[in-house]
Amino acid sequence: MSRMLFAIIITEVLVLLSVSFGYSGGSGTPEAPYQIAAKADLLELAATTADYNKCFILTADIDVEGQVFTKAIIGAADFTGTFDGNSHKITNFTIDSGGNEHLGLFGSTSSSSLVKNLGIENFAVSGASVSRYVGGLAGWNGGNISNCYSTGNASGTYFVGGLLGFNSSASITNCYSTGNANGDQYVGALVGFNGYGYISYCYSAGTASGSSRVGGLIGLNQWGNISNCYSIGAVNGTSHTGGLVGSNWSGGMGGIITNSYSTGIVSGSSDVGGLVGIQEGGSVISSYFLLGAGPDNGYGQPLTDAQMKQQASFIGWDFIEIWNIGENQTYPFLRKYLSSDINMDGRTDFFDFAILASHWLD
Repeated sequence: MSRMLFAIIITEVLVLLSVSFGYSGGSGTPEAPYQIAAKADLLELAATTADYNKCFILTADIDVEGQVFTKAIIGAADFTGTFDGNSHKITNFTIDSGGNEHLGLFGSTSSSSLVKNLGIENFAVSGASVSRYVGGLAGWNGGNISNCYSTGNASGTYFVGGLLGFNSSASITNCYSTGNANGDQYVGALVGFNGYGYISYCYSAGTASGSSRVGGLIGLNQWGNISNCYSIGAVNGTSHTGGLVGSNWSGGMGGIITNSYSTGIVSGSSDVGGLVGIQEGGSVISSYFLLGAGPDNGYGQPLTDAQMKQQASFIGWDFIEIWNIGENQTYPFLRKYLSSDINMDGRTDFFDFAILASHWLD
């Protein structure tokens, strides 16, 4: 009897250990997600495709410096689970593909996935001349993403973005990218290609460069909806190039840009615009661009620098819950991102302090 009891106890202990101490803890359920607390945990997840449908949470910042990947870190299969960054970040990873596709922290995510509250910093994702679907967070995204950001550089051929290479029928909210995206076609500082997706309360501050369908926020917006977003980085392309969106396309409902703006300098040779390079069936509503930053092709309304710093210029915008502005001092900024760089000149200095002081009682 004692031997049987001992065997039962040992079995139960082993079960408890497997449930409670996978990775750095947790059991992979929504109530007790697997805990990612170190680089070893992240690499364990990367190698364990059977867990790609589970729930994960970061419990610390993870530095991946010193290791060069040739594929997406979490990329052996579609990720279908939940990854909660828990306001932590994954930093300093390098992917040098050698011709592989679907590159980023995640190679591809499915419609059932959720990635949230995650920062991706100082990454370098480099695709070869044949690499498609390249982004800092994910090469291909089919699931919802919220409260995420990226600061790094992504390069490839088609579908290249600072945050996402390709967004398919998914919602992207409260996200931003300050890194750079470089490719051939469908290149955006935030998202390379947005197909049927909803992108809202997002911004980009990096540069986007390519040949065709290049945008400061999105390269090609196809049947997608963009609202309450902005971009401030330079955009360099040849054709279908815009400060916010390179090409805005729709064959019906969708392809709608509302309450958004861009200020970055736009250069190109054909179908180039300060806000949108070319409109192919979509629509632009209450959206603006900085006069002189790019050509006025009729898509979006140009505003002078002074007008861009006046709340009254932005017709129908919500300056109570969504937007804020330093009247006569700053361009509109999303209340979600209260930054120390108040005047958005790329640095925090005395000028930011002066603006803060002048609005202290606001």
